[in-house]
Amino acid sequence: MNERTRVGVFAPFYPPAFRGGGPVRSISALVQAAPATFTPLVVTGDRDLGETEPLPVPANEWISHADADVYYASLSSPAAYTRALFALRRRRPGLLHLNSFMNPRLSIVPVLLWRLGFWGRARLLVSPRGEFGDGALSRRTGKKQAYMRLFRLLGLHRRVVWHSTAPHETADIRRAWGEPVTVVERENDTLLALAATEPSPLDGPLRAVFLGRIVEHKGLHIALSALQAVAAPVRLDVYGSREDAAYVRRCEALVRDLPPHISVTFHGPVAPEEVVSVLAQHELLLMPTAGENFGHVIAEALSASCAVAVTPLTPWTEVLSEAGGLVLDRAVEPWSRGIEERASSSREERLAARRHAGQTYERWRARPRAPHVWETASAVRGR
Repeated sequence: MNERTRVGVFAPFYPPAFRGGGPVRSISALVQAAPATFTPLVVTGDRDLGETEPLPVPANEWISHADADVYYASLSSPAAYTRALFALRRRRPGLLHLNSFMNPRLSIVPVLLWRLGFWGRARLLVSPRGEFGDGALSRRTGKKQAYMRLFRLLGLHRRVVWHSTAPHETADIRRAWGEPVTVVERENDTLLALAATEPSPLDGPLRAVFLGRIVEHKGLHIALSALQAVAAPVRLDVYGSREDAAYVRRCEALVRDLPPHISVTFHGPVAPEEVVSVLAQHELLLMPTAGENFGHVIAEALSASCAVAVTPLTPWTEVLSEAGGLVLDRAVEPWSRGIEERASSSREERLAARRHAGQTYERWRARPRAPHVWETASAVRGR
């Protein structure tokens, strides 16, 4: 019997952390979906996004968590961080999987150590998770460009295997690094149920929801500005981590300018196990994002039979065109028209759109899937 391949997974956040949004759920699903021929070894931080208190798990040692060995490292301590790197090296991983390109401790340092031979003959798989999209590259451009120049100077872009989750991300990677680089395209895993939630009729105004990190990239300000011109009543619930205080204040100011028939309530972030049940209490997810490499919350909304309004900047445009949802350009006017159209429709029409969303989800979930990304990456001929 062949020995299982040990995979060192560097994850910026890992359950029970959840404030990092969809990527946390995607990485967790990827690890739990691993074929029996792989042994996942996850190295992550012991804090959730924006939190100062540690997660309720043992830190700085290997523990078993959801079908994987996980090392929750105190990343702010150089000594603890160094021990984490050596702890993984002692496990002799045959594949390293980085789930970011720019994370200093969980991407940049491991890559440079790989270049120096610290990880032996391990192969390197990098999932940039949307970091090469135009919207992402426009933020902190100086730092990113400096590291990208170093990466290219060392020839690392030709030696790693890149993981893309959609055709548009593949195009982003090749635009950043050139056509000859090795890209494995495989959409994210999900632990969602095969069957969608059966929707119940909801009385009163349109029940809309925003669920995601409250940062400019996710576009809450566009939805709030659009609501100013909507004549039909709407109730919007906002769930998410308040990462950017200035941006939150900007959104709160927009709420104060809304007409009285539009109500907006801010809630905190939602634990992963509660996301689908929260979405199932709503009729329309508003997601004016500047771009997603996957968009885990879209799959979760469809599984909850909640219709989706989103920009064309995700891999879901084709699916959503037949899902009772709305694909809207990322500007205030089209979002005003789209929300107005849905808010003005009858209770029965809104229920039909939700049922359509659930049916589309079940067809999407039942599709044949490509092999796990670790299988594909391991089969790629080395350079």
